[in-house]
Amino acid sequence: MRLTSLIILWNFCLCLWTVNCMAEVQSPDPAEPVPAISQRPEWNRFRILVWPYKTDVLRDFGLYRKLGIGGFQIDRGAGQEKKVHLSIRQRFPYYVGHAADKGFLHLRKKDWDKVTNKRGLVIRPHSLADPRTLAQMKTHLLNNLTVVKNGYVLACAFDDEISLGRMNNPCDADIHPLSLQWFRKWLKKEYGSPEQLNRQWGTSFSGFDKVMPRGFEQVRKKAKKPPLFRWNLSPWMDFRHFMDFQFASVLSELVQYANSLAPDIPAGFVGAQAPGPWGGYDYAMLCRAVQWMEAYDIHGTNEILRSWWNAARRPRMQTFFSTKNPKLDSWFLWYYMAHGNQAVIAWPEGWFHTEGRDMAPHILANRETFEEIQGKVSEHIVNPKTLFDPDPVGIYYSHPSIRAGWAMDAIVHGKTWPKRTGALDDENQTMGILRKVWCKTLEDLGFQYDFVSYLDVEDGKAELSRRFRVIILPKTVCLSHKEADLLREFVEKGGVLIADYLCGVMDGRGRGRSKGVLDDLFGIIRDESAGYLNGKGLTEIDGEKYEKPYLRRLTYYKGVRRYKGMAVFERGTRNRQGAGVLMEKRSGKGRAVYLNLSPLEYWAPDRRFSDYGREWRKIVSDILQSSGLRPRVIVYENGNPVSMIESLWWKNGGREYLCLVKNPSEKKELKKPGNNIEGITGQEADIRLKFPDTVGLVNLRTMSRFEEGQVFHDRFNPWEANIYEVLKP
Repeated sequence: MRLTSLIILWNFCLCLWTVNCMAEVQSPDPAEPVPAISQRPEWNRFRILVWPYKTDVLRDFGLYRKLGIGGFQIDRGAGQEKKVHLSIRQRFPYYVGHAADKGFLHLRKKDWDKVTNKRGLVIRPHSLADPRTLAQMKTHLLNNLTVVKNGYVLACAFDDEISLGRMNNPCDADIHPLSLQWFRKWLKKEYGSPEQLNRQWGTSFSGFDKVMPRGFEQVRKKAKKPPLFRWNLSPWMDFRHFMDFQFASVLSELVQYANSLAPDIPAGFVGAQAPGPWGGYDYAMLCRAVQWMEAYDIHGTNEILRSWWNAARRPRMQTFFSTKNPKLDSWFLWYYMAHGNQAVIAWPEGWFHTEGRDMAPHILANRETFEEIQGKVSEHIVNPKTLFDPDPVGIYYSHPSIRAGWAMDAIVHGKTWPKRTGALDDENQTMGILRKVWCKTLEDLGFQYDFVSYLDVEDGKAELSRRFRVIILPKTVCLSHKEADLLREFVEKGGVLIADYLCGVMDGRGRGRSKGVLDDLFGIIRDESAGYLNGKGLTEIDGEKYEKPYLRRLTYYKGVRRYKGMAVFERGTRNRQGAGVLMEKRSGKGRAVYLNLSPLEYWAPDRRFSDYGREWRKIVSDILQSSGLRPRVIVYENGNPVSMIESLWWKNGGREYLCLVKNPSEKKELKKPGNNIEGITGQEADIRLKFPDTVGLVNLRTMSRFEEGQVFHDRFNPWEANIYEVLKP
């Protein structure tokens, strides 16, 4: 018997005595979103909320007021009556942290070694399928919410940086017997019969009670290189999909319990990780399971949440770490307020009682910013009746494709793949960087967008033809037949579908196909024998080279065929006319465009603001313009039309708002990338706003009212934001 099998058997023996006749967790199906909670009146403006690190609101309340702090955090709640009374007395709001305690959703350090650097299947400490785990969290919620619910409480967070393992680190958890029991029931519902399952997985289980999932190590051995039609990731991907489902189900159960204790308090969590195959971070599920979130802005989480939490608006926050550079700190606050975040959670290390001062000078330098951004100007955007107003452009979010993309990234690691930490993934996950490239491309062209949830499409809730004129499929490797049919219907009804590469070459569960499920729609013929990129590999961003500059991590781009500077991804893909890039086919009233190009290099600022960037934007712009789309405003900075200034549109009834804010590739980008573009820490600049139609304009920060017209001149600080009301004649 192999060592991994012995380990699994031993783990079973260790925990069988704990389950006996115990029932599994009976959590709700996250297919139905938990209801949104109406926000308190105190959330009518943007808030800076202080985390209680080396500060205490009972001691430092006067300093909070002097600095213009908008609220604080109460940790847990039990025993914190004095802070609740201060909140009521001073009308000072707070959110609750660690309301379900630590050690359950976020494992403690003593448990980390059990879910770290493991190549086999793992039993999760405090399994979320064990009803005792859920019961303990509910006990903490009862004890904590009973104390804090009567104050000016904005939201309740179960815990920080929650995960099925440790953060987003690879870990094939959870094979606790109760989790397996739940998994097998889920499989029976998904497949109906063992025969159907065996056909998909390539297995021979005699019944669902005999099914064991496959860890990544087991499928990796047959997924090292092309052709992709021979890959079958489904035994692993089904298990990861179920664990994401389990994670969301338990969160949904906790939300509903918290609402039963405190009906007016949104329940969720903080420290959310980037989308990935590990940890439980399928955002299509998570968005349905909780009522608010503070998610680290990695790989588009801010825009994903904005897309799916808009119509019934749910609170979003960011964590604010001071850089000690007042301009950068100011930009951070303005950027996230303009993007619709209700608050930031400030990590106040070194803010108070430091170097012999009550407050650090670099924090005190932004007191006016703190006061203004939490003042009247933020009401227009933070108001829960104000909704984001995107252009009719959708970016497809396929979590199965994220899993398959991760498997492609992991090829370079071989057996060391468990060491590919979440932090490494943040900088090197191809799917995540590509998602941000598409976001920045559209933003640079003056467009906004919504993400399209693959679950909404599967459930028939997406209303594609009503909402979108263009849908983009970024490396959407995995598509089910149902998704494919609805995307075909979108095109037939007049929509424009854009795919970059590897579209639909696997089914929705990660099994390879001999040809892409939408190849006929795009009018392409695929020959995998020719390989990909330069013909020597499949991994795009080489995580083994994480210490090297970004462009040098694109190993297999060396010697790649290029079209106007763009890397051609599929070497053997052509249409019937012989073209290998920008292949287009009309269908019904619409059309489908297959680019066969990878724009990953756009993430590097020296590519984004160069001839490479101009050529890439022109390719995309030509498709959008031929689809009848035009930017609602073009912003020129010092005469440059692509100026790293993002235009964001909001509406509240008949009122329309426009926010302008600097939009670097990364928040740490400090230097001017060239072409007369001011960086975040640059100088005040002249800007020109050009509208296609005559409008009126009011600068809501300066209250300057401009005469009606199509072209307007104003001043812009790169470390702040301009906020306008746009008036239609």
